[in-house]
Amino acid sequence: MHIAVIIPTYNEAGAIAKVLTKLGEVFGTMPEFRWSVVVVDGNSPDGTADTVRELATRHANIHLLVEPGKRGIAPAYCAGIAYAIRELGADAFVEFDGDGQHDPRDLCGLARAFALGADYVVGSRYIPGGGIPAGWGLHRKLLSRLGSLYGQLVLELPVHDVTSGFKLTRVAGFAERLPLTPDALLTNHYAYKIQLMHAMVALGARVVEVPITFLARSHDTSKSTWRDIIESLRVTTILRLSTLRQWRLLRVAAIGGTGFVLQSVFFELLGIQWAAVSPSTAAVVGGEAAILSNFFLNSRFSFRDRVLRAAPLSTRLLRFHLVSSGSIFIQWLTLFLAQQATGDAYLLRGAFVLGVALGFGVNYAGYYFYVWRAHTHAD
Repeated sequence: MHIAVIIPTYNEAGAIAKVLTKLGEVFGTMPEFRWSVVVVDGNSPDGTADTVRELATRHANIHLLVEPGKRGIAPAYCAGIAYAIRELGADAFVEFDGDGQHDPRDLCGLARAFALGADYVVGSRYIPGGGIPAGWGLHRKLLSRLGSLYGQLVLELPVHDVTSGFKLTRVAGFAERLPLTPDALLTNHYAYKIQLMHAMVALGARVVEVPITFLARSHDTSKSTWRDIIESLRVTTILRLSTLRQWRLLRVAAIGGTGFVLQSVFFELLGIQWAAVSPSTAAVVGGEAAILSNFFLNSRFSFRDRVLRAAPLSTRLLRFHLVSSGSIFIQWLTLFLAQQATGDAYLLRGAFVLGVALGFGVNYAGYYFYVWRAHTHAD
């Protein structure tokens, strides 16, 4: 099997030689694969291309493409992928950073998963065995984790590290159907990786995650900018809207609507009209009554594709109750605070609706990540 490692570069003269040398050492430990490297340089003014060109004279499996200028990371990867497929006949390609953040030794895990039949292997920092630099600041850790969680929830991507830039993709059956041209790409920036991952999942690829250790660069600072964050949100929104009818959240919301009606009846009658109990207690009683109905309807409609791979029924029901109880607590808290502020019925109704909305967000995340969670780790 022939695997091509694609490395886009711009002003990486100080790191690229070391990266390519380490890659060559790792290739030697896996002789069962045929390895190539395609460096796509954006006409770096620091002489990156000259460094690669000199190494290519001594190593026939190193190939260099020099673009007229820096077009963006997505077009650079696409150019390298096209070359690997058409000129080298690669069976798979790996997206790999040229700045030293990806550990070449982690290629072994990706290649092994590919050999065992995986179509799309994601190097994940956020599964057991994976890791990020200890020196990352809290804001950087939060942005990375929240970005992955957002992609998982909104696009339902079955991986823990949606923003990973270290991935292997099988060519046969997939490459020709991926958005690998300028017209098909939604962005020239880092958010392209979300688009490609979404496309691979939609094509039915067998997705596997393997752990990787993300390394710190010298003078390590984040390459991410507010533009990248906005681009990721834009790309995610476009992809979600293009497949809106398939979104699991809409089914969960519809089922939650039935529970909302049931809970509202208890709240209005017991808590407002009859004043049999306090409004906050009425909301709790109604919420408990809706839990069983929502659980079985979600099992049947929203998460039926995960039921066979999920925990036993009793465990799922317990988890569902725990998650739903957390939602109910949020509703109770909003109503309790409203009660302390005023006894006005309109304000109480508004607090009730706010609590339900906040609780729904907690419910959906809990259902997705805890009650009916999916696993894509390599065995």
